[in-house]
Amino acid sequence: MSDIFREVDEDLRTERAQQLWQRHGKLAVGVAVLVVLGVAGYTLWQQRVTESRMSAGSHYAEAENELARGNKDQAAAGWGLLVQEAKGDGYGLLARLRLAALAAEKGEATAAAGQYKAIAADTAVAQEYRDLATLGAAQAEAATLTPEALETALKPLLADNHPLRAQAREILAAAFLKAGKTDQARTLLAAISDDPGSPTGVRARATELLAALGKAG
Repeated sequence: MSDIFREVDEDLRTERAQQLWQRHGKLAVGVAVLVVLGVAGYTLWQQRVTESRMSAGSHYAEAENELARGNKDQAAAGWGLLVQEAKGDGYGLLARLRLAALAAEKGEATAAAGQYKAIAADTAVAQEYRDLATLGAAQAEAATLTPEALETALKPLLADNHPLRAQAREILAAAFLKAGKTDQARTLLAAISDDPGSPTGVRARATELLAALGKAG
């Protein structure tokens, strides 16, 4: 009889954890997008720029202003033009990342994943940005891939010494949780919660979900 009660309790905990993830899901997507844009943007904007890059920066800012006004199509057009004009320039890369993020925000998962993967496969792009694109692609495809397929896609980022390990583990934990594989999800969430290198927001969400899931048993 105790086994039945334990199974019911586990089901209730899993349901609560899934509800928590649904509540925070959009936030997690936003965090992934901000990681891609924030880290890339900070680094690129800190570079010493030539006059041509200053011009590219102006065009990029114009596209951002269009987005702020709610003109997503105009913003996308501006970034698309910048990608063509700037080529391998820093602002061209930032525009590529922004276009992929915009597609994800609009719910165009396939388009977003394709754009992110193109960046991740581009050997002319620095590895740190290729890794950011890999994370973005995984986030975009998380709803359609099996947890195992997602784990394969994220494998390089899941290493204990990778700067994006916490974000990659969170995406994968959510996939396992959605699939009802709570033990795997719990292991990943514990790794995030116990890692002092995890970003504060990611760590807090992992700790809350762990509390909802309770101990294995």
